[in-house]
Amino acid sequence: MTIPKKEERRHYFAALLEEALADYSETLDELALCREQYEGSKKIDGSDEEATATRNITYELIESQVSADIPSPKVDSFVFTREKSRRATSIERLCHQSRLRLPLEEFNSRDERMTYVYGGSIWQVEWDAEAGARKEGGVKISCISPEQFIPQPGMTELEDMDYCFLYMRTTREELCRRYGVSEEQSLRASVDCREGAGATEASGRDAVTLAVCYYKNEQGEVSRFIWSGELTLSDEENFYRRRRVRCRRCGQSASLCRCRGKAEMEAEELLCESALPFARSASGKRRRGTAKMAELFGEIPYHAPKEFPLILRRNTSVERRLLGTSDCLIIRPQQQQINKIESRIHQKLMRAGITPMMPEDARITLNNSVFGQVLKLREGERAEDYGTLDTTPSIAQDVTQAERLYRQAKRIIGITDTFQGESDVYAQSGVAKQLQIAQAAGRLESKRRMKQAAYAKLDRLIFELHLAFADGARELSFRDALGRSGRDVFNRYDFLTYDASCGGFYYDTDYLFSCEKNDAPELARDMLWQKNLENLRAGTLGDPTSPVTLLRYWRSQEQARYPFARENVEYFEELARNEQREMTTLIDEALQRARDVSDGIRVNEGEARASEAREAGEAE
Repeated sequence: MTIPKKEERRHYFAALLEEALADYSETLDELALCREQYEGSKKIDGSDEEATATRNITYELIESQVSADIPSPKVDSFVFTREKSRRATSIERLCHQSRLRLPLEEFNSRDERMTYVYGGSIWQVEWDAEAGARKEGGVKISCISPEQFIPQPGMTELEDMDYCFLYMRTTREELCRRYGVSEEQSLRASVDCREGAGATEASGRDAVTLAVCYYKNEQGEVSRFIWSGELTLSDEENFYRRRRVRCRRCGQSASLCRCRGKAEMEAEELLCESALPFARSASGKRRRGTAKMAELFGEIPYHAPKEFPLILRRNTSVERRLLGTSDCLIIRPQQQQINKIESRIHQKLMRAGITPMMPEDARITLNNSVFGQVLKLREGERAEDYGTLDTTPSIAQDVTQAERLYRQAKRIIGITDTFQGESDVYAQSGVAKQLQIAQAAGRLESKRRMKQAAYAKLDRLIFELHLAFADGARELSFRDALGRSGRDVFNRYDFLTYDASCGGFYYDTDYLFSCEKNDAPELARDMLWQKNLENLRAGTLGDPTSPVTLLRYWRSQEQARYPFARENVEYFEELARNEQREMTTLIDEALQRARDVSDGIRVNEGEARASEAREAGEAE
């Protein structure tokens, strides 16, 4: 897209944002309804009166689907060679170790609920140059509500957009600290934050709004523009390009400049000479063609990803719609009807009670605020006429209808009583319950696959950000199939390839990203635990009495997240080590005995030869 000059950019992007907001307003209204419904709103569609009582089945059904499972990364080479396979393995280990540094448990908790409530969630993946104990840099990730994301009008795929917006809140102090503006300049920032745009309910004079636009320039490279009100905060052409501060007068870097000229930020498109020592393979040897690299060193580019640093996770795909289907919207009719019925039940019970009956001339008085009403009898009636009248209305039909609507909502989403861990009159045997769980999990499988697809995109962004910004080699630790600790190295220059046809270098990013298929869903782990136990008893893992076999069994249970499996793995690892040491000792003793016997045989043979020589000498 063609972008105007810098002086006109803020007005240009502000106009684009207003146009996108107008086009997306109907969807934003739907998202607000979904959020309120999940939080237990008492609003009734088409009525100004609110429900007096509610039953939040939306919250209950969404929470039943939330999974703490985080898919494991898996990387394969598109075309198999031994070298590309080794690189794919190092990428996989890099993604796994990078994830360990991220608060993925907290992130997953927010993401799961946002996806089911809104129909999708937005992930922002950025490079943090200060991450790590040695400040070597790393990836950071944040989960953004769809209410804070404004797409390009008419586009339903993030990859096809020329631009998109993030709309979020911050404080004036953070504005000054992060973007280097003065307190006087911060007064020009926008304080009009539309409802739902912020992650918190903070408001007041210290709360300001930021508008962030990611766009692709005329060369197709990702750029970023940030502003607030009348204040331009950041204008980064070629957002992924490396940047350095240079003196405008002498051209030196800021640390070497002596003329005290005005410094400016500029993008680096080519590798500097200080990168040459790192252009080695993981084994420490120079890569093949390093001489050619040195020869053409000025033509080695930095890597720059081509996609926005945003990932869209959908609930379920919908044609011609950016987000997926919201669980809130598809069960909203049932939720609204249940709210009305619960209000009716509440009103009936509030009016219900026992009404006293008494003669008109009775001297006893009743507190009308407690009983609600009093029936007075005519004069001349007997004392036996004292009594009560039960005016409690029946709510049986209301309760039946509410439960019927609740079962409808569960069937729409695909959840059974067994899936929720409740008693199920239709599933009596254990096999029937397992079958119902499997059927419910099958209906929800498409949602799990969309989650796996989002995590595969996350791993690709982690890889490409390390290609772009990770200087030097990254040490990686891992465990192999036997549980042994190992060490690997990720070096971005291992992916630098020379293309003889065009006479230039490029970074090899031709790898397939997916997720491991052996990650068991939460409700299927019980079946997996039982299958592992059956394999142990059947002897398919080896001798069931051997510590090595038991170690294999507990490692399988640990991968399936069996409770306290880690402690059992450590116990049998120690037993296996002791057994190995004892075996090594026995072998050493046997070898020593063999050596002693061999030495004895050699001594006896030498003595025999010496004796024969003496006898031969005496005979002569």
